[in-house]
Amino acid sequence: MPNFAQFQQISESLSLLNWIGLVLLVICWLLYPIVSRRLPKSDLTTEIERQRHKWMAEMLHREERITDVSLARGLFGSVSFFASTTVLLISGLIGLLASAPSLYESLTLSSVFDETGLAIFEVKICVLIIIFIHAFFKFGWSMRLHTYCMIFIGAAPQREWHESEEAAKVSRQAGALSALASRHYFEGMRGYYFGLATLPWFISPVLLIISVLLTMAVLIRREHYSRALDIVRPPIPDNA
Repeated sequence: MPNFAQFQQISESLSLLNWIGLVLLVICWLLYPIVSRRLPKSDLTTEIERQRHKWMAEMLHREERITDVSLARGLFGSVSFFASTTVLLISGLIGLLASAPSLYESLTLSSVFDETGLAIFEVKICVLIIIFIHAFFKFGWSMRLHTYCMIFIGAAPQREWHESEEAAKVSRQAGALSALASRHYFEGMRGYYFGLATLPWFISPVLLIISVLLTMAVLIRREHYSRALDIVRPPIPDNA
């Protein structure tokens, strides 16, 4: 049975700065997609998704689709690597949680460690576990979507029928699955970014606030104002 009295004691022992940092972390981590979509400029993820749709349209014109399957398998392997790594991270964090008392006692000897109490120390580890569990589910779903995409590549009609309605439908479905797999993959990667941004919390809640804001700024810059976006974005016609 959960000890609600202990939960209340932990919430009361959290300082105002700790609460601000924790709330800011949750808001930036979970609401970033909403904030990103409301920015005036297009984002890198959307532009890459358009290229995935174009890829699936071009796939219909190829007689041999070994290249398409190889590319899809390469993308699947990348997601699979991060999914496996996330499992290892979760296992390691659970091990840290199990040995939290002795670890906390050792860390208190350090002058830079924020001594907020064992319970708060365990809360910080639990926050990291939640972030990486969320990332694992994103990676796992992305893997399934990539698998479905490969199935649609195999189900695409032969090149002679690339102008048929069925071929166009399969191409759209495969492109949509590939784009959705990409979006979930990047959402899983975002968990890594904010997981790393959480680490300074073990030193100071002020550093947590700074690291979360810096992470948010870096993500927005790379998605909306990076040179990579200028490269992949279609050029604007001179007479526009």
